Amino acid sequence: MDKLITTGLVNNAYGSSSKLQGGAGAIAAPEETAGVNFAELVRNAAQNTVTTVREAEQVQQAGLVGEVSAQQVVEATMEMETTLRLAVSVRDRLVEAYQQIMQMPI
Repeated sequence: MDKLITTGLVNNAYGSSSKLQGGAGAIAAPEETAGVNFAELVRNAAQNTVTTVREAEQVQQAGLVGEVSAQQVVEATMEMETTLRLAVSVRDRLVEAYQQIMQMPI
């Protein structure tokens, strides 16, 4: 039989997520984000990806010289790998959506 989720567990999960997001009022209202268009979202995501990759490469180079620990190098590399996988996944979805749109009859 499935476990019941108690109210206490839900409140704890909500409290934890609020802390991660910066508090209860940290979520932007729809009116505040209405001015952002899709192209800006994609551009910002691409810039964040490039920044993450560059930072990871700098940490890797510092690791080769011995300026940072091996753990920091591994963490930076894993973050870069995760970011790249997400970027490739988003790219594949965008290409797939574009191809579907191009196949639609006019």
